[in-house]
Amino acid sequence: MSDITRRYPQLYALSERLLAAGQLEENNLQLAIAYLDDPELRSLACIGIPSRFNPWETPAFSNVSYPRHLQIIEYLSRTDASAMMLFPGASLSTRAILSLGNEQQQTRFFACFAERPAWTFFAVTEPEIGSDAGAISTELTHSEQGWRLNGTKKLIGGAMLASAGLVFARYQQSQRLVMVFPDDAEPALLREPLGTVGLAGAGLTRLTFKDYRVEEDDILGHERRELLQGLNSLSLVFERHRPMVAAMALGTTFGLLTALETRPLPTMARRSVARLWRKYHAIYQQMLTVAEGYSNGQHQHALTSQLKRNATRLVEEAACHLPHWLNHDDWLEDRLLRKRYRDSFAFEYMEGTSNIHLLNSFRPPATQGTSL
Repeated sequence: MSDITRRYPQLYALSERLLAAGQLEENNLQLAIAYLDDPELRSLACIGIPSRFNPWETPAFSNVSYPRHLQIIEYLSRTDASAMMLFPGASLSTRAILSLGNEQQQTRFFACFAERPAWTFFAVTEPEIGSDAGAISTELTHSEQGWRLNGTKKLIGGAMLASAGLVFARYQQSQRLVMVFPDDAEPALLREPLGTVGLAGAGLTRLTFKDYRVEEDDILGHERRELLQGLNSLSLVFERHRPMVAAMALGTTFGLLTALETRPLPTMARRSVARLWRKYHAIYQQMLTVAEGYSNGQHQHALTSQLKRNATRLVEEAACHLPHWLNHDDWLEDRLLRKRYRDSFAFEYMEGTSNIHLLNSFRPPATQGTSL
């Protein structure tokens, strides 16, 4: 397994900034974000944003390949995956706007990055419905007064700090993706923070739209009668994002296993740790294989689901052993370890749960749908 720090030695120092931010994120969010105000971190956070829209790009983190990007994410997550989720910059909405938006829409969406790295969000999930794209109730309507958006989205990451986002909405008998700009939206858009036990850096939010005014030019794919082609493209956006979640879960696993190795453990526990390390290395290699496939233009829905499920199960397995292998003082003295433990059980709910990925793992490519 290659060491990504040989290619990017600055990751050592960036990890220290992440560690400092992670210790503050739950109690002092603004100070935690201040620790992330670093040129290299800003550049890293904006990987994936085209150079013409990205004034924060640095030579070190320009033209980063997808496999190396995943390795960087995994490495930084060894320190604190939750703190890394505080990053502004590229997100699902970024990749979606590049896939489905025209040049004018892309320019408008990324305008918020001109003065500072900005947060963005992608809003699909709804209360009582989840992420079932066919059952969403948030609605885009048109009347003599113009276009309006109404509905509620829940569990939306990064929306409290966001300057731009995409909302998935129902329009007549089809669906549309709508660009929204919360900085200009009050009071038609209400943003409420949601409490979390793990991965607090995700900044989960409830969004309530009440006659939110929408410009026609902010509706992606509005010139098409249906967005089916766009949804097919969007499903690929999700597939490329899921390995990033797997990378964060793997990095958290690395942190847990490393912490266990520094403590006195019974012989049977040490054998179990060695077994978990073997699983870690196998799934890490699976991550690189998936990444190379995407870099070569392959569609890998089943392999991506297998990777996400394997990484999620591994981090939970490692975390579940901690209460049985560590003594009472370990929990009291190591706040970061307790934080990693809580984070370990949150990856399951990012970009599809294990049941969904179990189904996808055995689905041939020809029958893959456009489920979000």
